[in-house]
Amino acid sequence: IEYFAANYFLNQGYTLANAGASGAPLGDMMVIVGTWLFGSPAAGKAFMLVQASTVFLALIGTTLSCLSTGARVTYAMGKDDEVPSHFGLLHGKMLTPHRSIWTLVIISAVIGIATVSIYLGGTTPAPIEANIHNLWYAFGIFDSATYAKMPNTLVIVTLISNFGTFLLYMITNVIAIVAFKEHHSFNTIKHVIVPVFGLVANLLCMLFYLIGPFMVSGMSIKEPYIALAVCFIWGLYGAVYFLRSSKTKQKSVLIDKSAVEGLTV
Repeated sequence: IEYFAANYFLNQGYTLANAGASGAPLGDMMVIVGTWLFGSPAAGKAFMLVQASTVFLALIGTTLSCLSTGARVTYAMGKDDEVPSHFGLLHGKMLTPHRSIWTLVIISAVIGIATVSIYLGGTTPAPIEANIHNLWYAFGIFDSATYAKMPNTLVIVTLISNFGTFLLYMITNVIAIVAFKEHHSFNTIKHVIVPVFGLVANLLCMLFYLIGPFMVSGMSIKEPYIALAVCFIWGLYGAVYFLRSSKTKQKSVLIDKSAVEGLTV
C-alpha cells in the first residue's frame, strides 16, 4: 500500500526527478502533506518530524524483536551443538540466553556503526561537503572523491537482511510441503498451492538481486552484488563449520531414513 501510495503521490508539483535528487523523499512528501493538511509550512515540518519519530520508535522495536528472535535461535542451535555449546547456556539468575544476546548486540553495534559511517557513499556527488551539514560528517572520515565512489552501506545491509529473510521464508514453504505430504490433515490448497506460491515469490525476490541492476534505470550494480557476495561467504562459512563440527562430534550430516522409520515403529 505504501509503495503504490508513494508512486501515486508523484505529480507535477513533486516529480520523480525531485524525489531522486532528495536525500529524504518521504520526508519531503510528509512536509507537503502536512502543509496542505494544516495550512502552514511550519506545521508541515512538524508533521514530518512526528512521523519521523514514530519511524524511529518502530525501528527500535523491530531491532529488539529481531535481536530476541536471533538470540532464541542461537540459543537453540547452541543446545543442539550446531554452534559452540556456550551459546546454549542460560543466565544463572535471569534465565535468559545472555551470551547469545550479548554476542548479537555487539555484532549489531559494529555493523550499525560501520553502516552509518559511510551510508551516503555513492549517492551524493562530490563535493560532498556542500551537501552534508552535520557534526558526524564534519570529522572528514573520507575525502570527497573516495566517498563518492563508495557503495551505499545502508542499502547493502538492508539487502543482506532481506536476502536472509527471503531465504528463510522460502525454506519454510519447502518444509511445509514436505512436512504435510503424508499428514492426515493434508490439504492441497494449504499445503501445496499456497507454499509453492510463497516459494516462487521469495525466489523471484532473490533473483531480482541478480537482474535488478540491468532492469531498473539508475540502480547500481555494486550494492546487490556485494550483498550477494557477503551472503555467499557467510553461507559457505556456515556450511564448512557445520560439516567440520559434525565430523568432530561424529554426528551424521544427513538423517538415515530407515533409522527414522525404525524409531517411529
